[in-house]
Amino acid sequence: MPPRFLHPFLPYRSFLGPIVVLCAIVVPCWLVFRLYRARSRAHRVSFGRELLLLTFVLYLSGLAAVTLVPSRSSRAPVEATNGFKLRPDLSSLTCPSVPPTTGSGGERFCMRNAAGNLALFIPLGFLIPLVWRRLRVRDGIVIAIAFSVGIELLQYLSRALGSKRLADINDVILNVLGACLGLALVAVVRWRPRPAVPRA
Repeated sequence: MPPRFLHPFLPYRSFLGPIVVLCAIVVPCWLVFRLYRARSRAHRVSFGRELLLLTFVLYLSGLAAVTLVPSRSSRAPVEATNGFKLRPDLSSLTCPSVPPTTGSGGERFCMRNAAGNLALFIPLGFLIPLVWRRLRVRDGIVIAIAFSVGIELLQYLSRALGSKRLADINDVILNVLGACLGLALVAVVRWRPRPAVPRA
């Protein structure tokens, strides 16, 4: 029996395998690339910088595994649509009711989907200004929008391969909100009050 604090994460345990497999492929390739670049440029390597970049690569690998691997739990909601939703829907963001087409598990799926889409992009908002130190908040939001829209387009195109994924504008909204939370967290951590100037 898993500990109680792990219970909220149990619905997402099916993603663990794809995340491990994809990271096992991407990380060695990334390390070889960084080692080759460090030798070719013959400059001193910053361990902290390399660790940050590796963390970013791990996050992107996990993000790809979670968002692009076929999901069985999304089959019913997807089959009830034509594969994409372009109209923002408050019920998809707050899950106050269950559409009759989704069945008894529709509310649970909606809540997991909303919480997952929000939490999934918080690390992106946190990591972007750390990787690109001079990046403006506005540019960070644009990057988050581009990432989210790109993922939704790939999800829609993957239907041709049998993937039960839904391209949803509401997912983009939740993703961007999550990224904004991450950006705000970095801004709070970096913020330092200006020292008071003594009066003459």
